[in-house]
Amino acid sequence: MAGDSEKKSRDPKAAQDVIQKSSNVNVEKAAMGALDIDAKITVYVILACVVAASGGVLFGYDAGCTGGVETMTQFAEMWFPATASKKDTSFYCKFNDKTLQSYSAIMHFTGALASLVAGYVTQRFGRTTSMVVAGTAYIAGSILQAAAMKSIAMLFVGRICWGIGVGFGDHCAFIYTAEMAPPKWRGRLNTMVQTGTFIGLVCASAINVGTNHLIWGWRLSLGLAAVPGGILLLGGIFLPNTPNSLVERGNPEKAKEVLRRVRGTPDVDTEFQSILVANKVMENMENPWRNIIRRKNIPQLTLAIAMPFLQQWSGINTVSFFAPQIFAGVSAFSSGGNEGQLYAALLVNAVQLLSNIVCIIFVDRVGRRSLLIGGSILGLCADYATAVVFAVTYAGGNALPMSGSIASVVLICLYGISFGFSWGPIGWLVPSEVHDLNTRSAGQSITVFTQLISGAIVTQVFLMMMCSLKYGVFIFFGAWQTVALIFTLFLLPETRGVPIERSAQHVRSHWFWRRVAYPGGVIPNEDKPPRSDDDKARDEKPAAHGTSSDKLNGKENGKSNGQVQDPTAGDFVSRSHAA
Repeated sequence: MAGDSEKKSRDPKAAQDVIQKSSNVNVEKAAMGALDIDAKITVYVILACVVAASGGVLFGYDAGCTGGVETMTQFAEMWFPATASKKDTSFYCKFNDKTLQSYSAIMHFTGALASLVAGYVTQRFGRTTSMVVAGTAYIAGSILQAAAMKSIAMLFVGRICWGIGVGFGDHCAFIYTAEMAPPKWRGRLNTMVQTGTFIGLVCASAINVGTNHLIWGWRLSLGLAAVPGGILLLGGIFLPNTPNSLVERGNPEKAKEVLRRVRGTPDVDTEFQSILVANKVMENMENPWRNIIRRKNIPQLTLAIAMPFLQQWSGINTVSFFAPQIFAGVSAFSSGGNEGQLYAALLVNAVQLLSNIVCIIFVDRVGRRSLLIGGSILGLCADYATAVVFAVTYAGGNALPMSGSIASVVLICLYGISFGFSWGPIGWLVPSEVHDLNTRSAGQSITVFTQLISGAIVTQVFLMMMCSLKYGVFIFFGAWQTVALIFTLFLLPETRGVPIERSAQHVRSHWFWRRVAYPGGVIPNEDKPPRSDDDKARDEKPAAHGTSSDKLNGKENGKSNGQVQDPTAGDFVSRSHAA
């Protein structure tokens, strides 16, 4: 394993030696997170993204595979005969079976608990160790489910193993990518994990279509989940730990060596100094789990909980997971067995994947907030419109009439598109980048726990809600999209362009969160906030038209006596403060 050769205890002397060797670095910039290095997209970064994305594939494959497998006749008759016998039931209630819902939800519940353990493992033993655990558990779960014969317990144990794999995989994947990615590419590369989720959805849906007519097709669909698990396992064995993790666990020399390889340049002193300074500050702090609930960190903790909560209660995973069941009530897809339903699920998941590409292109250009706002507006409109279509066109029986079928398919696809470029990837990205080094692993554990426990609850109750609320279930999720829009507008800071070492400060500088984090809302000098790219753009305009008095005082272009400009964050930092 990559971490086996690493020192497990802190070595202050080694850290001091490395700091001395980097004495030519501008410590002011390092302390403030000004990472002006020649960072490139290297082979190591690409491999890190591929392996980390396979962590997303684990979750996506589960969501895309399980919902489709549950509609396969052979699987349903063998394990859930009650649903297979419901021929003339209203399509709202056809799949309302408690055992089936428990089978779907148990992975989420297990993953939520596993994510809490993953936080300790990731911080204590390294990011790659969690990858090994995730890959191994997912492979074991795939084998158990595919080989299940007569005991439903074996099927459930396999789902539990998948939950462990997803809990560890989701936890380490985002941290690993965030710490390996160059600062200016962090947003785009971190969304690759969510891209992996959509790839998993599409692959699973396509495999379900191909195996649907095979007697043992459901076994093949479940067994092939071992492939992304194997990729994650191999990555954990052969890829290095992140420089941040190595420094955190007392191996700075190895960390600098890895940083040079990852960045593709020997000139990494500034970034490495920033990591050392951040770690030195974090070393003097208390236990991460106690530290994260301190007043100063409440804003980041709130985002770590609110983002995945709102992501799940938007209802998208129920659409991805239960798309075949939903389309069982659409006449265009409900005839000729379940094949049409599986094709419909493939369509919805494919448009989500294509939509995610939009996020990759624009997340570091237009920012996180703009995409979230646009996605929330489109999503809530699609939700409410879908409810209207179902309410107006459904007149009973086991399917919608053709008049409402096309409209419902288009609207649900629009709903998938809205999620694909907004809350899908950014709901993971923001929580992974707002914590400081000391609380990052604990914060990611909380994010994964919230995401999975919320997903478990939604998955457990969705089919019951659809049976009781009928079209009202789309109104319910539309209301949560409205809440998400309000939250984004008023409570979410823009983190685009902010180095990860300074993101926590940036969040605490928000007009609302500063009142939560600091007594009286007054920010101490040592915790002055960074500025986003939007702030830099606003600063450049008056600087370009400086007055003559500004020029005489040496203030043109943002320079004044005794001040230096942080080129990364666009903030003006007093030399006395930096010292």
